Amino acid sequence: MRVYQAKEQGFTLLEVLMSLTVFALIVGVSYTALGPAGEGFKELQEVRDQSESSSWLARQLRADVGGLTNSAIKKLPPIQIRSDARGDTYVDELTLLVREAGRSGLTLVHYKINEDNDELLRESRMAWARDSVESDRMVLAKVSSFHVEIMDKNGQWKQRLATEKDKSAVFVWPKALRVTIQQGDKSQQWLMPLYQALL
Repeated sequence: MRVYQAKEQGFTLLEVLMSLTVFALIVGVSYTALGPAGEGFKELQEVRDQSESSSWLARQLRADVGGLTNSAIKKLPPIQIRSDARGDTYVDELTLLVREAGRSGLTLVHYKINEDNDELLRESRMAWARDSVESDRMVLAKVSSFHVEIMDKNGQWKQRLATEKDKSAVFVWPKALRVTIQQGDKSQQWLMPLYQALL
């Protein structure tokens, strides 16, 4: 009767080193090939974030413009624009008198850029609130420029309302509002028709 003995088999040191070398080469080639794809993914994510923030801004602006209303008190016009042009950069401010959903009474909504960190802010508070009452503040987007224009009754785009020069003048409703923002090297613009609201 024959007895078979099992031979111990394993990898030699040379075989282990060769397999580690091949594995290191595969990892190196994969990293080189996938590295730019990772950078592309980061850029794509930044573009998506900008797109989402600007669409959120557009929805909020349209909602506020849609709620624009009159007040019996002349010192509270429905629209106030403060223009501040610095070459190609605009740091305008827009204040709207609106009927905001979920609030009783009228609300003053103020859009402005926080120049410390280039954030476009939306601040809102009741129109009749005391100065000591803090506004509700919301960061809408990262922008480097915020430009607001109105279309007058002749169809011309202007940066200022007539009431800003003459405080005793009667407020005349513009036909439309045009808002342009700059986010990095990307610019977006929204046109919003304005309808005269009844008291």
